[in-house]
Amino acid sequence: MLQWTPARSTWSFVLAPRDDGSTRLISRNRLPGSGPLFWLGMVLAMEPGSLVMERKMLMGIKGRAESLAAQESKGSGTVERA
Repeated sequence: MLQWTPARSTWSFVLAPRDDGSTRLISRNRLPGSGPLFWLGMVLAMEPGSLVMERKMLMGIKGRAESLAAQESKGSGTVERA
């Protein structure tokens, strides 16, 4: 979990095993704040940019993990890590 102080914002990443043997990566953000101006700012300014950035980041992690798993399943013996 990443945490910024004094803002008390957090960003968590969780690896959750699934019944089929795969793993699910979950990302959660928390920002302290309340009131209509806070939520309006979040919806109009932060959410769209965060959604695009976080999706691209998670898809990149997924691609690297799947590529590594494919290399390991081929039994190549040598695996390059980025």
